[in-house]
Amino acid sequence: MSVSDITNRDPVTLSPTDTVGKAAGLLVEHHVLALPVVDASGKLLGTFGIGDLARVLLPLSVTRAQWLEGLGDLDFIADSLEQLRERMERVQDDPVRKHLDRDRRYPLDPDSSFTEVLFLLHRDGQDVPVLERKTGRLMGMISPWDVVAKLG
Repeated sequence: MSVSDITNRDPVTLSPTDTVGKAAGLLVEHHVLALPVVDASGKLLGTFGIGDLARVLLPLSVTRAQWLEGLGDLDFIADSLEQLRERMERVQDDPVRKHLDRDRRYPLDPDSSFTEVLFLLHRDGQDVPVLERKTGRLMGMISPWDVVAKLG
Protein backbone atom coordinates (compact mmCIF):
# COMPACT_ATOMS: atom_id res chain seq x y z
CA MET A 1 0.00 0.00 0.00
CA SER A 2 1.28 3.49 -0.79
CA VAL A 3 0.53 6.95 0.49
CA SER A 4 -1.80 7.65 -2.43
CA ASP A 5 -4.15 4.91 -1.16
CA ILE A 6 -4.97 6.82 2.03
CA THR A 7 -4.43 10.49 1.16
CA ASN A 8 -7.26 12.96 1.68
CA ARG A 9 -6.88 14.91 -1.56
CA ASP A 10 -9.19 17.74 -0.52
CA PRO A 11 -8.03 18.87 2.94
CA VAL A 12 -9.09 22.07 4.63
CA THR A 13 -6.20 24.52 4.29
CA LEU A 14 -5.10 27.80 5.80
CA SER A 15 -3.41 30.76 4.15
CA PRO A 16 -0.49 32.35 5.99
CA THR A 17 -2.64 35.37 6.83
CA ASP A 18 -5.46 33.35 8.42
CA THR A 19 -5.64 33.88 12.15
CA VAL A 20 -4.91 31.57 15.06
CA GLY A 21 -8.57 31.97 16.05
CA LYS A 22 -9.76 30.79 12.64
CA ALA A 23 -7.30 27.89 12.72
CA ALA A 24 -8.50 26.81 16.18
CA GLY A 25 -12.11 26.85 14.97
CA LEU A 26 -11.27 24.77 11.90
CA LEU A 27 -9.28 22.23 13.95
CA VAL A 28 -12.34 21.66 16.12
CA GLU A 29 -14.89 21.80 13.30
CA HIS A 30 -13.07 19.28 11.11
CA HIS A 31 -11.68 17.08 13.91
CA VAL A 32 -8.12 17.20 12.57
CA LEU A 33 -4.84 17.43 14.44
CA ALA A 34 -3.17 19.81 11.98
CA LEU A 35 -4.04 22.03 9.04
CA PRO A 36 -1.70 22.70 6.13
CA VAL A 37 -0.75 26.32 5.53
CA VAL A 38 -0.27 26.97 1.82
CA ASP A 39 0.64 29.96 -0.31
CA ALA A 40 -1.36 31.16 -3.33
CA SER A 41 0.32 28.58 -5.59
CA GLY A 42 -0.56 25.69 -3.25
CA LYS A 43 2.99 25.26 -1.93
CA LEU A 44 3.12 24.04 1.66
CA LEU A 45 4.60 26.59 4.06
CA GLY A 46 4.03 24.47 7.16
CA THR A 47 1.24 23.17 9.33
CA PHE A 48 -0.66 24.63 12.25
CA GLY A 49 -2.03 22.04 14.62
CA ILE A 50 -3.12 21.19 18.12
CA GLY A 51 0.50 21.12 19.33
CA ASP A 52 1.12 24.58 17.89
CA LEU A 53 -1.99 25.92 19.56
CA ALA A 54 -0.90 24.40 22.88
CA ARG A 55 2.54 25.99 22.45
CA VAL A 56 1.12 29.50 21.96
CA LEU A 57 -1.16 29.08 24.99
CA LEU A 58 1.59 27.93 27.36
CA PRO A 59 3.46 30.53 29.38
CA LEU A 60 6.60 31.60 27.52
CA SER A 61 8.76 30.58 30.48
CA VAL A 62 7.54 26.99 30.12
CA THR A 63 8.12 26.69 26.38
CA ARG A 64 11.61 28.18 26.63
CA ALA A 65 12.62 26.00 29.58
CA GLN A 66 11.22 22.90 27.88
CA TRP A 67 13.46 23.37 24.83
CA LEU A 68 16.52 24.49 26.75
CA GLU A 69 16.71 21.93 29.52
CA GLY A 70 13.34 20.26 29.86
CA LEU A 71 10.80 20.38 32.64
CA GLY A 72 9.32 17.37 34.31
CA ASP A 73 6.73 18.63 36.77
CA LEU A 74 4.65 21.69 35.91
CA ASP A 75 2.39 21.57 38.97
CA PHE A 76 3.95 24.82 40.18
CA ILE A 77 2.02 26.63 37.40
CA ALA A 78 -1.63 26.80 38.32
CA ASP A 79 -3.32 28.21 35.23
CA SER A 80 -7.06 28.57 35.27
CA LEU A 81 -9.32 28.17 32.26
CA GLU A 82 -9.86 31.92 32.41
CA GLN A 83 -6.11 32.56 32.13
CA LEU A 84 -5.95 30.30 29.07
CA ARG A 85 -8.87 32.15 27.54
CA GLU A 86 -7.05 35.43 28.13
CA ARG A 87 -3.96 34.06 26.36
CA MET A 88 -6.15 32.88 23.49
CA GLU A 89 -7.65 36.35 23.20
CA ARG A 90 -4.13 37.82 22.94
CA VAL A 91 -3.10 35.53 20.07
CA GLN A 92 -6.39 34.83 18.27
CA ASP A 93 -5.81 37.61 15.73
CA ASP A 94 -2.18 36.65 15.06
CA PRO A 95 -1.58 35.30 11.55
CA VAL A 96 -0.74 31.59 11.64
CA ARG A 97 2.51 32.28 9.71
CA LYS A 98 3.86 33.77 12.95
CA HIS A 99 3.53 30.39 14.72
CA LEU A 100 4.58 27.86 12.08
CA ASP A 101 7.27 25.31 12.85
CA ARG A 102 9.57 25.99 9.91
CA ASP A 103 12.11 23.34 10.96
CA ARG A 104 9.75 20.38 10.50
CA ARG A 105 10.38 18.36 7.34
CA TYR A 106 7.65 16.74 5.27
CA PRO A 107 9.21 13.96 3.19
CA LEU A 108 6.02 12.26 1.96
CA ASP A 109 5.04 12.20 -1.68
CA PRO A 110 2.35 10.06 -3.36
CA ASP A 111 4.86 7.23 -3.94
CA SER A 112 6.05 7.03 -0.33
CA SER A 113 5.51 3.81 1.58
CA PHE A 114 2.91 3.14 4.23
CA THR A 115 5.74 2.56 6.71
CA GLU A 116 6.91 6.14 6.19
CA VAL A 117 3.39 7.35 7.00
CA LEU A 118 3.32 5.35 10.22
CA PHE A 119 6.73 6.64 11.23
CA LEU A 120 5.74 10.30 10.71
CA LEU A 121 2.45 9.84 12.56
CA HIS A 122 4.44 8.31 15.41
CA ARG A 123 7.17 10.96 15.36
CA ASP A 124 5.02 14.07 14.94
CA GLY A 125 1.70 13.00 16.45
CA GLN A 126 -0.31 14.97 13.92
CA ASP A 127 -1.74 14.82 10.41
CA VAL A 128 0.95 14.50 7.74
CA PRO A 129 1.06 16.46 4.47
CA VAL A 130 1.74 14.75 1.15
CA LEU A 131 3.70 16.91 -1.28
CA GLU A 132 4.56 16.93 -4.94
CA ARG A 133 8.28 16.23 -4.72
CA LYS A 134 9.54 18.78 -7.29
CA THR A 135 7.37 21.77 -6.39
CA GLY A 136 6.46 21.29 -2.70
CA ARG A 137 2.82 21.74 -3.68
CA LEU A 138 0.33 20.17 -1.28
CA MET A 139 -1.24 17.03 -2.73
CA GLY A 140 -3.26 16.12 0.39
CA MET A 141 -3.12 15.14 4.04
CA ILE A 142 -3.10 11.87 5.97
CA SER A 143 -4.56 11.70 9.46
CA PRO A 144 -4.21 8.92 12.02
CA TRP A 145 -7.93 8.32 11.44
CA ASP A 146 -7.28 7.64 7.74
CA VAL A 147 -4.75 4.96 8.71
CA VAL A 148 -7.04 3.33 11.27
CA ALA A 149 -9.93 3.33 8.78
CA LYS A 150 -7.75 1.53 6.21
CA LEU A 151 -6.82 -1.11 8.77
CA GLY A 152 -10.50 -1.94 9.16
